[in-house]
Amino acid sequence: MALFRSVGNPVIIAAGATHYWHYWFGRGSDVGVTMVTPNLLDSQINVELVTEDPGVVAVQDVGENPPAIHYTVRVRNLGNYLMMYNLNVGTLL
Repeated sequence: MALFRSVGNPVIIAAGATHYWHYWFGRGSDVGVTMVTPNLLDSQINVELVTEDPGVVAVQDVGENPPAIHYTVRVRNLGNYLMMYNLNVGTLL
């Protein structure tokens, strides 16, 4: 199992907002099952960020290479305050 902490640039999500993320593990890499959680960067209490709708998409790669595999997820703020965060991403490999 691999765990990558603090993936992506920190962003701020408003109360009730949803962000869409896509990520990948290298050119053409299909790592199978991934797990994603928000990495909370503020010390605000009573803010819950949840991940929803994990997905996998094959996108066109360069030249005659096979399709590149990208993973997607939505992060939604269920709290009443802004929160700065990025992602923690894990694989089962």
